[in-house]
Amino acid sequence: MRRRFHIEWVWVTALSSVLVIAALLGGWTRPADDLLYDAAMRAAPAEADPDILIVAIDEPSLAALGRWPWPRRLHAELLQRLADAGPQSVAMDLLLTEPSADDPALAEAMQRLGVRLPVQFLVPGRNGQAFERIDPVDALARRAAAIGHANTQIDADGTVRAAALCFCATEDSAPLPHLMALSGQAADCDAARRLRFAPPESFATISYVSVLRGEVPQALLAGRRVLIGMTAQGLGDRYPVPVSDGGNMPGVEINANIANAQLQDGWVHSLPRPLQIALALAPAWLLMLGFWRIRPRAASLLAIGLMLATLMLSTAALAANWWIAPGPALLGIALVYPLWGWRRLQATSDYMRSELARLENEESLPLTRSMAGDSDHVTRQAEQLAGAIAQLRDLKRLVGDALAGLPDPALVSDLAGRIVLTNAAATSAFGDGLLGAEVDGLLADIAEAAARKPVAAYLANPDSGHIEFEASDGRAFVLRRAAIVGADGQPRGRIDYLTDITVIAHARRERERVLQLLSHDMRAPQAAILALLATDGDTVDRARIARHARQTLTLADSFVDLARMQERGFDPEPVIAADLASEAADSLWPIAQQRGVQIRVIDESDCAFVAAERESLFRAIVNLIDNAVKYSPDSGTVTVQIERVSGQVRLSIRDQGKGINPEIMPHLFERFASENAGHAVKGIGLGLNYVAAVVQRHGGAIAAHNAADGGAAFELTLPLDDPD
Repeated sequence: MRRRFHIEWVWVTALSSVLVIAALLGGWTRPADDLLYDAAMRAAPAEADPDILIVAIDEPSLAALGRWPWPRRLHAELLQRLADAGPQSVAMDLLLTEPSADDPALAEAMQRLGVRLPVQFLVPGRNGQAFERIDPVDALARRAAAIGHANTQIDADGTVRAAALCFCATEDSAPLPHLMALSGQAADCDAARRLRFAPPESFATISYVSVLRGEVPQALLAGRRVLIGMTAQGLGDRYPVPVSDGGNMPGVEINANIANAQLQDGWVHSLPRPLQIALALAPAWLLMLGFWRIRPRAASLLAIGLMLATLMLSTAALAANWWIAPGPALLGIALVYPLWGWRRLQATSDYMRSELARLENEESLPLTRSMAGDSDHVTRQAEQLAGAIAQLRDLKRLVGDALAGLPDPALVSDLAGRIVLTNAAATSAFGDGLLGAEVDGLLADIAEAAARKPVAAYLANPDSGHIEFEASDGRAFVLRRAAIVGADGQPRGRIDYLTDITVIAHARRERERVLQLLSHDMRAPQAAILALLATDGDTVDRARIARHARQTLTLADSFVDLARMQERGFDPEPVIAADLASEAADSLWPIAQQRGVQIRVIDESDCAFVAAERESLFRAIVNLIDNAVKYSPDSGTVTVQIERVSGQVRLSIRDQGKGINPEIMPHLFERFASENAGHAVKGIGLGLNYVAAVVQRHGGAIAAHNAADGGAAFELTLPLDDPD
C-alpha cells in the first residue's frame, strides 16, 4: 500500500509540475494574472510624487475658453505664465500637428521655457503602411526641447498596465524615447515596463484657465514638473487603468504615472525565470508534502491557506515593486488537489478490495456481504470494511476484557518500548499515567536499587523465562516478558506480566526467621542448660540454669504473642500507666538485686489512664526495663519516668550503660536485631521488635537514643484515655 502511494504521489507531482511550468512559460494564466494584478494594484497603489503638477484642460476651462481646439496664442500665453514662475520642466501632452498663424508666438514661448512635445504613431498606418508617424508642425518641433512618443500601451483586454519607454516602429528606424523619459536616461526598447499606478486624482492638478488668468500663485508652480493635457470627459483622451474602479483615466494622468515611476524608480520588475518557476511550483509541492503528513480536512485547509498565501505574497511583492504572477501557482494547487484525491481514492479502493478478499478467505473472520444495491463501488467496499472493523473490534474487546480480568499487572508495549495497553491491576499497582510511558524505565523504577541491574539484564534478554525481584515499596514480583508477533511473523511489541508474590515472599522470609530462631536463638540457651547439667561435681549452678531457661521462655512468649497479635483484634481496657510501670519494675526487682541495680520509678502523670491490652503492654514495659537492667553497670540505676504530655502519656526508661551501638540504631526495632554490649548477656533480637509491635498496636510510638551523659534512653508514648 505504501509503495503504491509513493508511485501515485511521484507521478501526480511530476504531472502537475510540468503543467505549471508550461502555464508559466506559455502565459496560459495571463488573463487571470492581469485581473489579480489589478486587484493587487488597488490594495497597494503607488504614492504620487508631489513635484508633478498637471495643468488640466478640464470642463471649467472649456466653458470659459470655448470649444476645443483653442487658438494656439492661448497656449503661448499659458507658457509665458509658467515661464514667469520657473517650473523645473514642462511637457505638453497635446498633438500640435496642424499649422496655425499663432505658431511663431507659441514657438517663442516654448523656446523660452524648454517644452517637450509628443509624436504620435499610428500602427498600422493609412494607405496600407505598416505605421505612420505624425510629428508636430515643423515650426514647433524645431523650438521644442525634446520630442517623444506618447503612445499608450494597451493590453489585450483594453486596460493600460505598462508603458514603453521608447518606440521603434521598424528594425531599421531609430528608437524614439517616451515623452516622459527623463533627460540623460537610457531608454529600454526591449519590452514594456509594468506601471504601479497611484490612485486616481492623486497628482496635484490645477485648471488651465486658472493659470491663464494668473489666479495661481507662482510659488505653486515654481520647481514643479508640469504636464499640460486634457482631462475633460468629452475630449476622448481617456483609458481604462487598474485603479480606476471600472472608469477611465486621462492620458495626461497616465503620463504623470509614467513620470512618477521614472522619478521614484517605481517600475514593477519581474523575477528571474528560475525563481518564477520555483515560486510557481512551491505551493503545489508543499501541498503534496502535506498529503503525507496531515489529515484530509487539514489538507483542505492547507490548500486554502496556500492560495491565500500566494495572493498575499503577490500583493506584498507588488508593494515592493516586484510582480509574482499568482496564476501558475494557483493552477498548481487546483491541479494537485483533485488529481491526488482521485489517485489516492483509486489506490485505497484497490487496497481495500485485496485486503477484504484476504480477510474473507480466513475462516476466523468471515465477512458479511452488503445487501445494499443502490450504492457505488467504494461505498460497498466501505460497508464491507465497516463489517470487518466491527468484528475486529469485538475481537479486540474480547482480548481487552481477558487482559483486564487478569489478577496481576500486565503491560503491553510497542516496538519503541512505549506502553500502549494496561489492565486495572497495573493501574492499581503502579498508578495512573502508564500509557505512553517507557516500559523498561518503569520496571527499573519499580525495582529496589539492588534489583535494578538484574531486572535490566533480564529485560535485555528475556529468554531465561522469568525473574523474581523486590520492589522499592517492599512488594515482591515475578516478571515474565513475551514477544507479540503479527500474522506476518514480524514482531509487533511485547507484553510484561508481573505476578505479585509479596505474601509468598513474606512467608518465605518469615520461615527463614523462624528457622533462625529455632536453630540459633532458642537452641543456644537449651544447649547452655545441658552443658551446665553435665558439669562434673555435686554443685549445680542453678542461677545460670534459671537465667537460660528464662531466656528461652521469654523468647517463646514473645514469638507466640507476636503471632497472636497478627490474628486477633485489639481489645483494650483502661489502665493506669504508672501502676503498670511500677508492677513491671517490681517483677524485675530480684534480677536487679543480684547485680545491685536500683530501679527508680518517677510518676508525674497524675494517674493518667491509657487504653491498653494489659498483658501485652505489661510484657513490653518489662522487656524495656529488663534490657535497661541487663545493660546497666553493677550498682547502677535504671530510671523509669511516667508523665503526661500534650494529651499523651510518655514512659521514659533510661539506663547508665554504654549506650546503643550507632550502627545498629537504624535497625533496633527490627526482628532478630541484637547487640553484644560487652556484658555477659546478649540480646536475642526479638524483644524490641515485640515492644514496637505492641506500641504500634496501641496507637503509640517508640523511639530510642543515646543520652548525652551516657546510657541508652527509650521513650514510649501512648494516647491518653479518659475512663469516663
